[in-house]
Amino acid sequence: MKIGIAADHGGYDIKEKIAAFLRSEGHSITDYGAYRLSPEDDYPDFVVPLARAVASNEVERGIAICGSGVGASVVANKIPGVRAALINDCFSAHQGVEDDNINVICFGGRITGYSLMKELTVSFLKASFSGAERHKRRLDKVARLEMKGDSNMETGRMNPLLKIREYLQSIWLDNLSRQIIKNGKLKKLIDEDGLSGITSNPAIFEKAINEGEEYLSDIRTLAMQGKSKEKIYEELTIRDIQDAADLLLPVFEKAQGQDGFVSLEVSPYLAHKTEDTIKEAHHLYERVNRPNIMIKVPAITESIPSIKQLISDGININITLLFGLDRYREVIEAYLSALEERLEAGRPIDNIASVASFFLSRIDVLIDPMLEKIAAEGGPKSELARSLIGQVAISSAKVAYRIFQENFESDRYRELLNHGAHVQRLLWASTGTKNPAYSDIKYIEPLIGPDTINTMPKKTLDAYRDHGNPEVRLEKGIDSAFKALHNLKELGIDLDRLTQQLEVEAIDKFIKPYDKLMQTLESKIRNMQEKNLAK
Repeated sequence: MKIGIAADHGGYDIKEKIAAFLRSEGHSITDYGAYRLSPEDDYPDFVVPLARAVASNEVERGIAICGSGVGASVVANKIPGVRAALINDCFSAHQGVEDDNINVICFGGRITGYSLMKELTVSFLKASFSGAERHKRRLDKVARLEMKGDSNMETGRMNPLLKIREYLQSIWLDNLSRQIIKNGKLKKLIDEDGLSGITSNPAIFEKAINEGEEYLSDIRTLAMQGKSKEKIYEELTIRDIQDAADLLLPVFEKAQGQDGFVSLEVSPYLAHKTEDTIKEAHHLYERVNRPNIMIKVPAITESIPSIKQLISDGININITLLFGLDRYREVIEAYLSALEERLEAGRPIDNIASVASFFLSRIDVLIDPMLEKIAAEGGPKSELARSLIGQVAISSAKVAYRIFQENFESDRYRELLNHGAHVQRLLWASTGTKNPAYSDIKYIEPLIGPDTINTMPKKTLDAYRDHGNPEVRLEKGIDSAFKALHNLKELGIDLDRLTQQLEVEAIDKFIKPYDKLMQTLESKIRNMQEKNLAK
């Protein structure tokens, strides 16, 4: 049986024993934490993910343990589909399943000893729901109450952001600020929406630091220490990255190092400087000093050697600003070559994670006007152009996924897999809809599939929670996707040239907010200095 187990510090030791016992009995055990003994931890952080796993049938039964068992029971029952009970006797352990179909059993780690807990667990797992009409009638009434209550399931359906996880796609947030860290909103997204990663860039930090009062104290302190504006920027961003990484560490540990990452970008001014990029990436990786960070390096010609070298050096890399399919093939080659290089040198490859970030909406923003112009001119190509409006980015993404499959199902990759390698997951970026005529979840719905990530702006994430309808669609319409890209050529539109143009523009789009942020910091520092002089 697939069993999930979770405990806070009050049940950590006995959880480890119960889990070991159940494994010895042949059960498949998923541990939702805690993963180490910490007196400061909170039971909802572990019991909620367990309860959600039970509700979504990720596991068949759950075992939740806290000091008394009361807290675990209370929070587990907040999740629709979960029927949890605090159990202290053998009769209730099996009767609760037979009559009330409980699917989570709760224990007090400081109340119930190991021998009795083991006995109660066995009784709970052996029991099955009787299905008697009177019991089903009562449970239907309970289910109707649930339909009215949970904030994630106001319409009686599972939160679509959580549902996506069942299709092996991760949801990351394309935003980071000290405010959402301090006010608990980031942690809430992790706990309630299954958020499992964060991407950042100079534009995101420019907005956060320019608008956030939370940074002023640090700016003042660092300025008084004589730090330059560039060093102040580094200190501010590194602290945010560290704090976010700490919040995501349980996700990282549960995913065995393949999810739960926070991404930090090298300076956009280094994009065309291979050696400087390598040096800066090492510097940032060491400064942040967290296992679950990725350094973002742009996918441009000069950076491909940087990407290969950094992965070979054992640094987790998020290859960003990917627009073209040929460039994507270069990125995969850099990743596989780096792993082979590490393997040949006798270094491990099972601890390396990387993502390839394919940017979407910007493709349509550039190409749609060209198609609209051809369509408006009339003639034999008019209808063809009209049929491609709003379709190029998604078609490119689907073809990119086919390239992913070809490479990561190859004999070459299987050899690396035998030594513990992990796939370089595709990450869909720039997924906020720019054209108001399009659906606000246009770049989410068609691109759900295994071994992928979708990093969403907060507005898009909220929209998907509200009206998303997840199912695996990434491989659907692949023939149409290839045909769409072929038809672009028929219309005289050179996608390869345009994606190279997007690469150049993308670097510039990050340089501008970086420069603006430097100006903002300089202004804030000057104002602080003037106020000090006035005193």
